Amino acid sequence: MADLIFYHHKIKPVHLLQDRDSEVRTTFELKSLARMVVDVTWPWNILWSDGAHFCLNGHFNTHKCQIVSAENPHTIHEKPLHSDKVIVWCGFKAAFIIGPYFFKEITANGIQTCSVTGKRYRDMLRDFEIPQIQQRRCLQDIIFMQYGAPRHIDRRVTQLLRQHFTDARVINHHFRTAWPRR
Repeated sequence: MADLIFYHHKIKPVHLLQDRDSEVRTTFELKSLARMVVDVTWPWNILWSDGAHFCLNGHFNTHKCQIVSAENPHTIHEKPLHSDKVIVWCGFKAAFIIGPYFFKEITANGIQTCSVTGKRYRDMLRDFEIPQIQQRRCLQDIIFMQYGAPRHIDRRVTQLLRQHFTDARVINHHFRTAWPRR
C-alpha cells in the first residue's frame, strides 16, 4: 500500500521512517534471504494478512497520507467524523486466499459493523481462519504474517498463534521473526 499513488484523488501515502529502520529492515531481509537458501519453499508458505476499513459513504482513510495537488493546498476537505464503515480482513499465500472476513456483531437492531479488538481478532482467527487452513490440510506448513497492530499482540491472540503455528512460524515484531515496523 505504501507504494501506491492514488492519482485520481491526488493522495500519496507517506510512511516516516526513523533512523534505525534501515538497519532493522536490512537485517530482516538478510535473514529472509538466508532462510530461502536453506528452504526454497519458505516464502511460498507465508500467509500474508491484513485488514482494512471501507467507509460506506465513499470517503477513504487518509491517515498516513499526504495530499499532493497543484490546486490550493489549504483547501478543507470535509467528511463525517464517524461515518458508517465496514472492516474487512483477508489472508493470502501463493496457493490460495482466505476471506474476506467482515467484522460484525448481532445487536437488537440487526447486524452491525464493529471495531476490531484483541478478543474479536482472536475469535476470527479461531473460528474462521484456522479452520479454513485446516480444511486445506496445510496448517503445519503455514507461516503466519501480521504486522503487529495492538490487537495482533493481544495476549489471547499471541497464545492462539503459538498454539497453532508455534513461535517459529509467526512473523510479527513480538515473535522470533520480527516484521519491521513502518
